[in-house]
Amino acid sequence: MLSLKNNWTTVLRSPSIPKAALMSVSRLQLRVRNISTVAPAEIETFLQKHKNDKILPVDASWYMPNVPANAYNEFQKERFNKDAVFFDIEKISDHSSPYPHMLPTKKLFEQEVGKLGISNDTSLLLYDRQGIFSLCRAAWMFEIFGHDPEKLFILNTFPSYKQSFSDPNLVMVVHEMINRLETTITTKPSPHKSVSYKATFDPSKVVSYEKILELAQAGEIGKSVTLIDARSNDRFTGAVAEPRAGISSGHVPGAVNLPFNELLTPNKSFLSRMTLDSVIKEHNIDESRPIIVMCGTGVTACVVRTGLILAGFNPDNIAVYDGSWTEWAMRAPKSLLAKGDA
Repeated sequence: MLSLKNNWTTVLRSPSIPKAALMSVSRLQLRVRNISTVAPAEIETFLQKHKNDKILPVDASWYMPNVPANAYNEFQKERFNKDAVFFDIEKISDHSSPYPHMLPTKKLFEQEVGKLGISNDTSLLLYDRQGIFSLCRAAWMFEIFGHDPEKLFILNTFPSYKQSFSDPNLVMVVHEMINRLETTITTKPSPHKSVSYKATFDPSKVVSYEKILELAQAGEIGKSVTLIDARSNDRFTGAVAEPRAGISSGHVPGAVNLPFNELLTPNKSFLSRMTLDSVIKEHNIDESRPIIVMCGTGVTACVVRTGLILAGFNPDNIAVYDGSWTEWAMRAPKSLLAKGDA
């Protein structure tokens, strides 16, 4: 039986695939292993349910260059609990690339994740100090390097979790549940001993500049493949400048604009599955074609990818353009830097 992943790989190799064939594949009922969310109010129940598992909270916070905050310094002062580790998406990246936080080699990922005390059978509770932002990038990295998606959990969200322990009128405090926040100063990204981590690499979950260029030049974006841009509409249309100096704004011809924050509530948590589905349908996105997501540097693209998965989309059908707009604007022909609405 043809799988969605096989179909996706075929499209990456040859963009001219009949839409009817893609739609027939999308309707196949396949068993897929997915990431899931945990609400702050469910934390105690979640930890009790998994008390016999090895669960590590993972702080995957990261800030844009123009934000005056340092995620690691914040981790040193305050963490989810005493077992929390800090996952640095800048450190765990390809430092030979001129583009920000590109995927690392398998060897580097294994080394750095092993140093944190994370093994292949560890369940991870990923969180982000901004709510839902950079943690989805970390989740995608673990997935692409072979970590079981059903061992990946998203805290939805850490700011709400913190609030539940700071307001004496909230139920969790009234019922004397333990405040798990750890506020002693730490000088290390992990309190755990190093372990051996063995990664694999799934190339179907990432797309290169060369493949996007091939699809764009063939006019296949929006036809055989859906390309979703997670940046704001003003950046997508070119109405405002990019936050990185010297980078033109605009979009890849044929791309669809779905700003990542449209999938989040005002307090930066993921919308409910029903609401996610509604928002996605408003943008005319479905599973009839393979999907590529992009943004400025490949961070918030992963928020959109995760939102699609939580809405029921098959993760094997959604890849990330790792270099995203920063790479595209620096390398693509000017004729492929589109302005205005899609």
